[in-house]
Amino acid sequence: MALTAKENFRKFFQHERGEWFPSFFTDANLAVYLTGMDERAPGNRGGKDFFGCTWVYDEVGMAAVPDTSVPPILEDICDWREVLVFPDLDVVDWEASAKADKVDQYDPDKFNYAMLLEGPFERLHTLMGFENALCAMLTDPEEVAAFFDRLMEMKCKELEILRQYYKAEAVCFHDDWGTQLNMFFSPATWRELIKPQIKKAVDKCHELGMFFDMHSCGKMDQIIPDFVEIGIDSFQGQGINDILAAMDKTGNKLSYNVTPRYQELEAAAAAGSLTEEIVREKVRDEVMACAQKGIYTPAFVPLRNWWFPIALDEAAKCGKEIFGE
Repeated sequence: MALTAKENFRKFFQHERGEWFPSFFTDANLAVYLTGMDERAPGNRGGKDFFGCTWVYDEVGMAAVPDTSVPPILEDICDWREVLVFPDLDVVDWEASAKADKVDQYDPDKFNYAMLLEGPFERLHTLMGFENALCAMLTDPEEVAAFFDRLMEMKCKELEILRQYYKAEAVCFHDDWGTQLNMFFSPATWRELIKPQIKKAVDKCHELGMFFDMHSCGKMDQIIPDFVEIGIDSFQGQGINDILAAMDKTGNKLSYNVTPRYQELEAAAAAGSLTEEIVREKVRDEVMACAQKGIYTPAFVPLRNWWFPIALDEAAKCGKEIFGE
Protein backbone atom coordinates (compact mmCIF):
# COMPACT_ATOMS: atom_id res chain seq x y z
CA MET A 1 0.00 0.00 0.00
CA ALA A 2 1.17 3.54 -0.74
CA LEU A 3 1.82 5.50 2.44
CA THR A 4 1.67 9.25 2.84
CA ALA A 5 4.82 10.99 4.05
CA LYS A 6 3.14 11.37 7.45
CA GLU A 7 2.35 7.66 7.66
CA ASN A 8 5.81 6.64 6.49
CA PHE A 9 7.46 8.87 9.10
CA ARG A 10 5.20 7.58 11.85
CA LYS A 11 6.34 4.04 11.06
CA PHE A 12 9.94 5.14 11.55
CA PHE A 13 9.20 6.43 15.04
CA GLN A 14 7.20 3.30 15.83
CA HIS A 15 10.30 1.24 15.00
CA GLU A 16 8.78 -0.21 11.85
CA ARG A 17 10.15 -0.21 8.32
CA GLY A 18 8.22 2.09 5.99
CA GLU A 19 8.24 2.37 2.22
CA TRP A 20 11.22 4.75 1.85
CA PHE A 21 13.83 6.57 3.91
CA PRO A 22 11.89 9.41 5.57
CA SER A 23 13.49 12.83 5.15
CA PHE A 24 12.96 15.78 7.45
CA PHE A 25 13.56 18.15 4.53
CA THR A 26 11.00 16.67 2.13
CA ASP A 27 8.53 14.67 4.24
CA ALA A 28 7.95 16.90 7.27
CA ASN A 29 6.45 20.24 8.25
CA LEU A 30 9.50 21.58 10.10
CA ALA A 31 9.15 23.95 13.03
CA VAL A 32 12.64 25.31 13.72
CA TYR A 33 13.77 28.60 15.35
CA LEU A 34 10.25 29.40 16.44
CA THR A 35 8.91 32.93 16.79
CA GLY A 36 8.90 33.82 20.48
CA MET A 37 10.88 30.77 21.61
CA ASP A 38 14.32 32.35 21.41
CA GLU A 39 16.49 29.56 22.79
CA ARG A 40 19.17 30.95 20.53
CA ALA A 41 19.25 34.41 19.01
CA PRO A 42 16.05 35.06 16.99
CA GLY A 43 16.13 33.39 13.60
CA ASN A 44 19.37 31.58 14.45
CA ARG A 45 21.33 34.73 13.66
CA GLY A 46 23.33 37.09 15.88
CA GLY A 47 21.88 38.68 19.00
CA LYS A 48 20.58 37.65 22.41
CA ASP A 49 18.45 34.67 23.38
CA PHE A 50 15.66 34.77 25.96
CA PHE A 51 18.14 34.20 28.84
CA GLY A 52 20.24 37.15 27.68
CA CYS A 53 23.12 35.08 26.28
CA THR A 54 24.86 36.60 23.24
CA TRP A 55 25.16 34.66 19.98
CA VAL A 56 27.03 35.24 16.71
CA TYR A 57 26.35 33.67 13.34
CA ASP A 58 29.01 31.27 12.08
CA GLU A 59 29.08 31.32 8.28
CA VAL A 60 31.03 28.07 8.05
CA GLY A 61 28.73 26.10 10.34
CA MET A 62 25.66 27.97 9.05
CA ALA A 63 24.35 28.34 12.61
CA ALA A 64 24.49 30.68 15.58
CA VAL A 65 27.09 29.92 18.25
CA PRO A 66 27.66 31.45 21.71
CA ASP A 67 29.79 34.59 21.55
CA THR A 68 32.82 33.66 23.67
CA SER A 69 34.11 37.26 23.57
CA VAL A 70 31.27 38.23 25.93
CA PRO A 71 31.66 37.34 29.63
CA PRO A 72 29.32 34.53 30.73
CA ILE A 73 26.10 35.45 32.48
CA LEU A 74 26.70 32.91 35.23
CA GLU A 75 30.16 32.51 36.77
CA ASP A 76 29.29 30.33 39.78
CA ILE A 77 26.59 27.66 39.50
CA CYS A 78 25.75 28.23 43.17
CA ASP A 79 24.45 31.68 42.21
CA TRP A 80 22.00 30.53 39.53
CA ARG A 81 18.86 31.30 41.60
CA GLU A 82 19.92 34.91 42.16
CA VAL A 83 21.49 35.62 38.77
CA LEU A 84 19.31 33.93 36.19
CA VAL A 85 16.01 35.30 34.94
CA PHE A 86 13.99 32.54 33.31
CA PRO A 87 11.86 33.60 30.33
CA ASP A 88 8.15 33.97 31.00
CA LEU A 89 6.51 31.79 28.38
CA ASP A 90 3.04 32.87 29.46
CA VAL A 91 3.47 36.41 28.10
CA VAL A 92 4.02 35.21 24.52
CA ASP A 93 1.07 35.14 22.12
CA TRP A 94 1.63 31.61 20.87
CA GLU A 95 -1.31 31.67 18.49
CA ALA A 96 0.27 34.66 16.74
CA SER A 97 3.66 32.97 16.85
CA ALA A 98 2.30 29.83 15.20
CA LYS A 99 0.63 31.94 12.53
CA ALA A 100 3.88 33.82 11.90
CA ASP A 101 5.60 30.44 11.52
CA LYS A 102 2.91 29.39 9.00
CA VAL A 103 1.56 26.43 10.93
CA ASP A 104 -1.80 27.09 9.26
CA GLN A 105 -0.13 26.30 5.93
CA TYR A 106 1.17 22.86 6.94
CA ASP A 107 0.73 20.08 4.41
CA PRO A 108 -1.69 17.61 6.06
CA ASP A 109 0.05 14.66 4.40
CA LYS A 110 3.42 15.53 5.92
CA PHE A 111 4.70 14.77 9.41
CA ASN A 112 4.72 17.63 11.93
CA TYR A 113 8.22 17.79 13.40
CA ALA A 114 9.49 20.47 15.79
CA MET A 115 12.94 21.14 17.19
CA LEU A 116 13.66 22.14 20.77
CA LEU A 117 17.16 23.55 21.21
CA GLU A 118 19.43 24.12 24.21
CA GLY A 119 18.98 20.99 26.32
CA PRO A 120 20.42 20.78 29.86
CA PHE A 121 24.14 20.70 29.04
CA GLU A 122 23.86 23.08 26.09
CA ARG A 123 22.06 25.67 28.22
CA LEU A 124 24.54 25.20 31.07
CA HIS A 125 27.60 25.89 28.93
CA THR A 126 25.84 28.72 27.05
CA LEU A 127 25.29 30.43 30.40
CA MET A 128 28.64 29.59 32.01
CA GLY A 129 31.14 28.90 29.25
CA PHE A 130 32.24 25.40 28.33
CA GLU A 131 35.04 24.85 30.83
CA ASN A 132 33.13 26.32 33.77
CA ALA A 133 30.10 24.19 32.94
CA LEU A 134 32.18 21.01 32.93
CA CYS A 135 33.88 21.98 36.18
CA ALA A 136 30.54 22.76 37.84
CA MET A 137 29.26 19.28 37.01
CA LEU A 138 32.19 17.84 38.97
CA THR A 139 32.51 20.33 41.84
CA ASP A 140 28.85 21.19 42.49
CA PRO A 141 26.67 18.40 41.09
CA GLU A 142 23.84 19.15 43.52
CA GLU A 143 23.54 22.74 42.29
CA VAL A 144 23.78 21.63 38.66
CA ALA A 145 21.01 19.11 39.30
CA ALA A 146 18.85 21.78 40.94
CA PHE A 147 19.37 24.11 37.97
CA PHE A 148 18.56 21.29 35.56
CA ASP A 149 15.36 20.55 37.50
CA ARG A 150 14.22 24.16 37.07
CA LEU A 151 15.26 24.24 33.44
CA MET A 152 13.33 21.08 32.64
CA GLU A 153 10.17 22.59 34.14
CA MET A 154 10.48 25.25 31.45
CA LYS A 155 11.31 22.66 28.78
CA CYS A 156 8.22 20.63 29.60
CA LYS A 157 6.12 23.76 29.22
CA GLU A 158 7.75 24.35 25.84
CA LEU A 159 6.75 20.82 24.84
CA GLU A 160 3.15 21.63 25.73
CA ILE A 161 3.36 24.72 23.50
CA LEU A 162 4.76 22.70 20.60
CA ARG A 163 1.94 20.23 20.88
CA GLN A 164 -0.88 22.72 21.32
CA TYR A 165 0.11 25.48 18.91
CA TYR A 166 2.51 23.77 16.48
CA LYS A 167 0.62 20.46 16.30
CA ALA A 168 3.93 18.62 16.72
CA GLU A 169 3.88 14.85 16.32
CA ALA A 170 7.56 14.45 17.19
CA VAL A 171 10.08 16.70 18.89
CA CYS A 172 13.78 16.75 18.14
CA PHE A 173 15.41 17.56 21.48
CA HIS A 174 18.93 19.00 21.12
CA ASP A 175 21.71 18.42 23.64
CA ASP A 176 25.22 17.67 22.35
CA TRP A 177 27.34 15.40 24.55
CA GLY A 178 30.55 14.55 22.74
CA THR A 179 33.53 15.28 20.56
CA GLN A 180 34.64 13.17 17.59
CA LEU A 181 36.59 10.95 19.99
CA ASN A 182 34.56 10.62 23.18
CA MET A 183 32.00 12.23 25.48
CA PHE A 184 32.56 15.60 27.15
CA PHE A 185 32.06 13.93 30.52
CA SER A 186 32.05 10.40 31.87
CA PRO A 187 29.07 8.13 31.28
CA ALA A 188 28.65 8.08 35.07
CA THR A 189 28.29 11.86 35.17
CA TRP A 190 25.85 11.75 32.27
CA ARG A 191 23.78 9.09 34.04
CA GLU A 192 23.76 11.05 37.29
CA LEU A 193 22.99 14.54 36.01
CA ILE A 194 21.61 14.43 32.47
CA LYS A 195 19.87 11.10 31.94
CA PRO A 196 17.12 11.78 34.55
CA GLN A 197 16.41 15.15 32.94
CA ILE A 198 16.10 13.68 29.45
CA LYS A 199 13.68 11.09 30.84
CA LYS A 200 11.47 13.94 32.07
CA ALA A 201 11.27 15.32 28.53
CA VAL A 202 10.67 11.86 27.05
CA ASP A 203 7.87 11.16 29.50
CA LYS A 204 6.29 14.55 28.83
CA CYS A 205 6.43 13.99 25.05
CA HIS A 206 4.75 10.62 25.39
CA GLU A 207 2.14 12.04 27.78
CA LEU A 208 1.30 14.62 25.10
CA GLY A 209 1.13 11.99 22.36
CA MET A 210 4.42 12.94 20.67
CA PHE A 211 7.49 10.94 19.73
CA PHE A 212 10.89 11.87 21.18
CA ASP A 213 13.89 12.22 18.84
CA MET A 214 17.16 12.70 20.72
CA HIS A 215 19.62 14.85 18.78
CA SER A 216 23.15 14.69 20.15
CA CYS A 217 26.35 15.27 18.23
CA GLY A 218 29.54 13.47 19.16
CA LYS A 219 30.75 9.98 19.96
CA MET A 220 28.76 8.36 22.75
CA ASP A 221 28.68 4.64 22.13
CA GLN A 222 28.73 3.93 25.88
CA ILE A 223 25.33 5.44 26.56
CA ILE A 224 23.25 4.69 23.45
CA PRO A 225 21.76 1.53 25.05
CA ASP A 226 20.49 3.76 27.91
CA PHE A 227 18.27 5.55 25.40
CA VAL A 228 15.96 2.55 25.21
CA GLU A 229 15.76 2.38 29.00
CA ILE A 230 14.36 5.92 29.28
CA GLY A 231 12.01 5.57 26.31
CA ILE A 232 13.75 7.60 23.59
CA ASP A 233 12.09 6.74 20.27
CA SER A 234 14.84 7.78 17.86
CA PHE A 235 18.50 8.79 18.02
CA GLN A 236 19.57 11.60 15.70
CA GLY A 237 23.33 11.23 15.83
CA GLN A 238 26.49 10.89 13.83
CA GLY A 239 28.12 7.98 12.02
CA ILE A 240 31.27 8.40 14.11
CA ASN A 241 29.41 6.18 16.57
CA ASP A 242 29.43 2.44 15.95
CA ILE A 243 25.81 2.33 14.83
CA LEU A 244 25.85 -1.35 13.91
CA ALA A 245 27.12 -2.29 17.38
CA ALA A 246 24.49 -0.03 18.94
CA MET A 247 21.78 -1.75 16.90
CA ASP A 248 22.96 -5.10 18.26
CA LYS A 249 22.24 -3.79 21.77
CA THR A 250 19.01 -1.86 21.14
CA GLY A 251 17.39 -4.04 18.48
CA ASN A 252 14.26 -2.50 17.02
CA LYS A 253 13.49 -0.60 20.22
CA LEU A 254 15.36 2.47 18.95
CA SER A 255 15.26 4.04 15.50
CA TYR A 256 18.36 5.69 14.05
CA ASN A 257 18.52 8.94 12.08
CA VAL A 258 22.24 9.16 11.40
CA THR A 259 24.54 11.41 9.39
CA PRO A 260 27.11 9.44 7.39
CA ARG A 261 30.77 9.83 8.34
CA TYR A 262 31.12 13.39 7.10
CA GLN A 263 34.36 13.94 8.99
CA GLU A 264 36.05 11.02 7.26
CA LEU A 265 34.92 12.17 3.83
CA GLU A 266 35.85 15.81 4.43
CA ALA A 267 39.29 14.87 5.76
CA ALA A 268 39.96 12.84 2.61
CA ALA A 269 38.69 15.74 0.47
CA ALA A 270 41.03 18.16 2.26
CA ALA A 271 43.93 15.76 1.67
CA GLY A 272 43.07 15.56 -2.03
CA SER A 273 42.52 11.80 -1.94
CA LEU A 274 38.72 11.73 -2.18
CA THR A 275 37.15 10.64 -5.46
CA GLU A 276 33.57 10.14 -6.55
CA GLU A 277 34.09 6.38 -6.46
CA ILE A 278 35.28 6.52 -2.84
CA VAL A 279 32.34 8.73 -1.81
CA ARG A 280 29.87 6.31 -3.34
CA GLU A 281 31.58 3.26 -1.87
CA LYS A 282 31.74 4.63 1.67
CA VAL A 283 28.17 5.98 1.66
CA ARG A 284 26.82 2.75 0.15
CA ASP A 285 28.62 0.54 2.66
CA GLU A 286 27.31 2.56 5.60
CA VAL A 287 23.74 3.10 4.43
CA MET A 288 23.15 -0.46 3.26
CA ALA A 289 24.61 -2.02 6.41
CA CYS A 290 22.55 0.16 8.76
CA ALA A 291 19.33 -0.09 6.76
CA GLN A 292 19.54 -3.87 6.58
CA LYS A 293 20.24 -4.23 10.29
CA GLY A 294 17.85 -1.82 11.99
CA ILE A 295 15.21 0.90 11.67
CA TYR A 296 17.27 3.60 10.04
CA THR A 297 17.23 6.66 7.82
CA PRO A 298 20.31 8.59 6.65
CA ALA A 299 20.33 12.21 7.84
CA PHE A 300 22.00 14.42 5.25
CA VAL A 301 22.58 17.89 6.67
CA PRO A 302 23.44 20.15 3.68
CA LEU A 303 27.13 20.93 3.27
CA ARG A 304 28.90 23.30 0.88
CA ASN A 305 31.27 20.90 -0.82
CA TRP A 306 31.57 19.06 -4.11
CA TRP A 307 30.97 15.56 -2.76
CA PHE A 308 27.70 16.21 -0.92
CA PRO A 309 25.38 15.81 -3.97
CA ILE A 310 27.18 12.57 -4.83
CA ALA A 311 26.64 11.18 -1.32
CA LEU A 312 22.99 12.18 -1.47
CA ASP A 313 22.54 10.49 -4.83
CA GLU A 314 24.17 7.26 -3.67
CA ALA A 315 21.99 7.11 -0.56
CA ALA A 316 18.92 7.54 -2.77
CA LYS A 317 20.09 4.61 -4.90
CA CYS A 318 20.50 2.53 -1.76
CA GLY A 319 16.95 3.43 -0.74
CA LYS A 320 15.59 2.12 -4.02
CA GLU A 321 17.37 -1.18 -3.46
CA ILE A 322 16.17 -1.48 0.14
CA PHE A 323 12.55 -0.59 -0.49
CA GLY A 324 12.14 -1.32 -4.19
CA GLU A 325 11.24 1.17 -6.89
